Amino acid sequence: MSPALRKLLTVTIPATLLALGLLGAAVEVWARMIVDPHKGAPGLFLADPVRRSRLASNYTGWFADVPVHTNSLGLRDDREYDLRKKPGTFRILVLGDSVTFGHGSIAENTYPRLLEGKLRAWRPEVDWQVWNAAVPGYNTAQELAHLLEAGPRFQPDLVIVGFYENDLFDNYDVVGPSKVAVLRSQLMGLAQRHVYSLDLYRKVWLTLAWKLSASDAFRKRLEALGSEERLLTIPGEVALPDRQQLTPYDRLTDDQIAANPCVGGETPNPALVEAMQRSERWPVWVRAVRELQRLNRDGLYRIVFFLNVIPLVCPDGDMFYDGGVGLENRRFLEVMGESTPVFSVFDTFLHRRPSQMPAAKAHAFGNANLTKAEALLAYLEDRVFPAIHHPALAGAAARRRQP
Repeated sequence: MSPALRKLLTVTIPATLLALGLLGAAVEVWARMIVDPHKGAPGLFLADPVRRSRLASNYTGWFADVPVHTNSLGLRDDREYDLRKKPGTFRILVLGDSVTFGHGSIAENTYPRLLEGKLRAWRPEVDWQVWNAAVPGYNTAQELAHLLEAGPRFQPDLVIVGFYENDLFDNYDVVGPSKVAVLRSQLMGLAQRHVYSLDLYRKVWLTLAWKLSASDAFRKRLEALGSEERLLTIPGEVALPDRQQLTPYDRLTDDQIAANPCVGGETPNPALVEAMQRSERWPVWVRAVRELQRLNRDGLYRIVFFLNVIPLVCPDGDMFYDGGVGLENRRFLEVMGESTPVFSVFDTFLHRRPSQMPAAKAHAFGNANLTKAEALLAYLEDRVFPAIHHPALAGAAARRRQP
């Protein structure tokens, strides 16, 4: 070995690594010293080799202006569960995106938690467990990957796959990860959970990449990082507390709806549905749906699709109306209903008043989530539970309810 190479290996490289380590430590200390007291704890979202991201376990902080806690299973729940089930346990795993997770909603008023309460009131002798496994930002492929990863451990008796229209975007074919991808995601997850300066490095890198390449993609990623930081900010009080509450609301009849047509609303445009099906994202999404249907058909899991498709709000009256959304809803029902139970809350919300359904069209909370829970319960009682042979449900006839 030449003297130059020996010096490089024994002096230069170790000294460089030591200097970088000391610099990184100094930056981390500085980042912790100047941290904004209103900024939430890091690490709610961790890297995942297949799902791209997942929720951290045992996290406590704020997200979208409400407190968020995850248990040791990585579920949005302040309760811990034993993976082993009792004879009287019926476990429902609810997959979904931010709508199901409860973006902006307090935990006890998300529709999975409200559904659990309704189930316990209906059949109090059953140990109902409704696990909210939704992750903000997920699409149908990520929900499929989540089920494939967590299903064998969780052993659900029923899987409800929540769907919102933007779940059509960014789907992909789910395949097993490489060892390198697993290791990379593990290291990234550690950094996301414990390194306060990670966001600083990401901002610096994205800013330099944007300035040097002039690519709009880097600018959008930088903006997305800023949006994520704002979601994790601690506001000090729950957002819109009055609208978080569950209050009495009207249930309109078909006659009342027919007597008040939405004169100023949009008219259906079948071309929009045709364009949706011609888009590049459509076949990738359909493949994810078909794989979930295969799991149901093969008897690996009992799966129900739950469509959070909400009608439009009439501009000249306190009512929801179709406006063409019904065409999309019917197409989704057709695709997801092949060999798999599927239910949509679309018709239920046509019988509600928008003024009593806070943020129903977006990230719903309060009465809007209660309406979803009630409608979903009625469907499960009427169409799903009677076909399930399970010890916890034995000997009881499902009661039919009007949504």
